[in-house]
Amino acid sequence: MLDDAATDVPKVEEELAELETAVDALVGSFGAMRERAAAAEENHRKLAEALRETDLETIAPTELQARLEDLAEENSRLRIIVDEARTRAQRVRSRLMLMEDELADE
Repeated sequence: MLDDAATDVPKVEEELAELETAVDALVGSFGAMRERAAAAEENHRKLAEALRETDLETIAPTELQARLEDLAEENSRLRIIVDEARTRAQRVRSRLMLMEDELADE
């Protein structure tokens, strides 16, 4: 009977070591989750503060989405207008340079 108890001691020690390793891993995971939760709460706090500052809380998310789509379309139209204006400005610049060259040649 004592021999059985003596052979069980290494098994118990081995199982305790495995349990300790598992507990250490859980504690490490818990610490990482705690850090992630704190970061998420801080991010939420910042976003909520930004939302309060912009008075967008009163706007429904669907209205906000529609407004963003409208702004994206307007941005595309304005980009086209700016590109056309840039092209026209290049043409005017080219003409002015040509006129300067002609005046310099006279």
